[in-house]
Amino acid sequence: MHILKISTLTACLALLLGLTACGYHNPNVLPEVRDLPPVPIYAPMWRNATSELALEVQAHNAINDWLAQSARIILVADEDAADYVLEGRINSVRYPGFSYDTTSAARSLTAIMDAGATLTERASGRIVWQNPSIKLEETYNLSDSISQNDANKRQALHNLVDNLAEQVYLRVLRSLTRNQ
Repeated sequence: MHILKISTLTACLALLLGLTACGYHNPNVLPEVRDLPPVPIYAPMWRNATSELALEVQAHNAINDWLAQSARIILVADEDAADYVLEGRINSVRYPGFSYDTTSAARSLTAIMDAGATLTERASGRIVWQNPSIKLEETYNLSDSISQNDANKRQALHNLVDNLAEQVYLRVLRSLTRNQ
């Protein structure tokens, strides 16, 4: 029994050493040896082509919150002070039915957001990263209460915007790392 524990521990240790020795690293984290300076980014308000009021403000705030977490990025309020410009647009939000009861009444809906984002090097105008169609989905339940339905819809939109912000953040960080 004691030998089994030692051999299991040895196998785990060998696996960990093998992973680190092969050069594996998390692609979303900069290696310690690359001590790159922070990059100033200007992120103006996103455009909103939907009928959802203030969705662009939510997206702007969520993306800025994600970008502010990185020591690699400095958000600037003036475009002239930035090396890069991150622009975005919320193209559409739809709410198709997801599940139905026996009377064909919808019991849940899926909020589907389509957005696009572009990271441009300001000095040259070169597009560093672009995705014109980021598609996200979030399902939410319907009830007999209109106020509960509105709350569920708002929460679904909040989740969509946060997922969008996280995806944009990861792509921007990866693009900046590759670009330097």
